Amino acid sequence: MDDRIQSDKSKPDTSQKKLRSFWDREGFLEIESVLPIHGLSKARSDLGIGHYSDKDWDQELLLLYMDVENLWSEDNPKKSEEFAEALCLVTAEEQFSLRRYHFRNDTKTHLASLLLQRFVIANLTRESWVKIHIQKTINGRPFCAGADFDYNVSHHGGRVAICVRQVDRHPVGLDLVDLKVATKNWTETSEGTKWVKDFTDIFTEVEYSQIMRSENDIEITKRRLFTFWALKEAYTKAIGVGLVTDLKSIEFSNVPDVCFPHNPHSRSAQCVVNGKPLDWRLDVIAPESDIILALATPETGLVTESTEIRKIDVEDIFKIAQPFSKPLASLQKLPL
Repeated sequence: MDDRIQSDKSKPDTSQKKLRSFWDREGFLEIESVLPIHGLSKARSDLGIGHYSDKDWDQELLLLYMDVENLWSEDNPKKSEEFAEALCLVTAEEQFSLRRYHFRNDTKTHLASLLLQRFVIANLTRESWVKIHIQKTINGRPFCAGADFDYNVSHHGGRVAICVRQVDRHPVGLDLVDLKVATKNWTETSEGTKWVKDFTDIFTEVEYSQIMRSENDIEITKRRLFTFWALKEAYTKAIGVGLVTDLKSIEFSNVPDVCFPHNPHSRSAQCVVNGKPLDWRLDVIAPESDIILALATPETGLVTESTEIRKIDVEDIFKIAQPFSKPLASLQKLPL
């Protein structure tokens, strides 16, 4: 997420000492238990099957999202224990990667992303939780080797989402904007929406005029800005380059004003890349009043018009998850 759209990293965090003590505590680092947690069934866990039926997963495009804002609070001993248990559900290598985040909010959203990926892969491949191997491209895009589907993840603020394209291996890109977090440090001035001009290197003149068409309504202008932003990021993530490209060569039009609950989902957006129309499916979704999701994937190969969207809970993940048992004592020597 670009610094112009506020991330959690700038928020003062008093949990750093507590997080350090969490990482260093012997009880977690020396864990050797191979027993399932939260009372899950090992047989179901070995099969990688959740409580959803095959029909639930048989979707061309499936989008799952979850809210982790109130999960694993550092001020609640019980939730801190649940955080420790959740960390045991990812590999030692993945736990090591999580150590680079000094703030609990960053750690838990990235952890939730890893769990959500493993949850989807387990259900689609029927592979055992502990045998799933998530890899990354040279540009950092996660994937499951050998899978006959593509997926993409996104997180912002306290929300995490994943979108899966199951019909083939054509790429899919996803971006999520948490509106509460995005503008928490923005202030309004007598100059109105002057802050939109900070994004002139991102948006074309055509896009800028669409964003500003209700300039006197600042909240609508913000939502439009984030919608265009999310579409740009979703497309660039699908093609594997992220935002490190000429963003003005990618131009969106006919972008809807999505808003929950009156107009939560639209597919009216169109895209031109280097002057050529793009035949892609572009979904813009507002599943809740303070979330905007954008999905981008080639239209080729898609048969149905539907995109299945569901909100899940971390307990859904725990029902099929298995802890890893590899000792992690070596992490004690690593600085934060």
